Amino acid sequence: MLLDNERLCVPRDELPLTDHAFDLARWLSHEAPLIEAIGRADFPARLMQSVFAAVPIDTAFIVAHVSARPPAMLEAGRVLPERREEIQRYLVGPYLLDPVRQACIEGRRGVLRLADIAPDGFQDSEYYRSFYVSHGLADEVNILIDLAGAGGLALSMGRLAGHGAFAAEDLAKLRAIEPLVGAAARRHWGAVLLDGEGVGQAMHRQLERAFERFGEGCLTEREAEVARLILRGHSSKSVAHALAISTDTVGVHRKNIHAKLGISSQGELFSLFIASVTASGVA
Repeated sequence: MLLDNERLCVPRDELPLTDHAFDLARWLSHEAPLIEAIGRADFPARLMQSVFAAVPIDTAFIVAHVSARPPAMLEAGRVLPERREEIQRYLVGPYLLDPVRQACIEGRRGVLRLADIAPDGFQDSEYYRSFYVSHGLADEVNILIDLAGAGGLALSMGRLAGHGAFAAEDLAKLRAIEPLVGAAARRHWGAVLLDGEGVGQAMHRQLERAFERFGEGCLTEREAEVARLILRGHSSKSVAHALAISTDTVGVHRKNIHAKLGISSQGELFSLFIASVTASGVA
């Protein structure tokens, strides 16, 4: 993870949520310096400035999700102070459950709400409660930027409950600027991120093994599959569809998982997952 703690947050008075009429031609003329910043150290902050000039946002950051590597935090200067610890916890292992990462690895691109990416039961998952609700996020929109089929960049933008969800006009603005934002980000980061083996590759493999082996020696192979899908935010109906079994069978597996692991809730299942990652020696 690449975090500059001196630039981790921006004072609230520098993040105004004032609505304004959007003129794409005017935005392009004002944000032309973004292209000039490609390859320079100030490019990440300049990219954020350009996005914030188009749409009112509370908190935002840019993460690279490249196949077989852990996430790399590329820009966190617009992260609210209360989300600092959350980002650190995310990189310990919970990123394996992140639907945004999964979407990047699958090669999805464009402007997408979290609700468009996440499994159907995601808002009932402990991951969602831990990384979204607990910090007051009401909505998240991502600009997903493909990296030649090897993963992608996620520019994640959030709104707090007090400011409401992103409106249709906000999404229209983001879609209007996405081609330029995406092209500039690919030009600045693409070659560097895809070059060589990548930092933390061994750690990522160890984390993935810990996830794939979650419940090993206690759960059956099918019960472990169900547990992993539940951790990622799938409802019983979604689990049934993914595994081609009935919802009643999923219910039986859920009961068996709880009984064998000595738990009674999704929260406890999530805690066991975090403990298993810690025990793997990478936390």
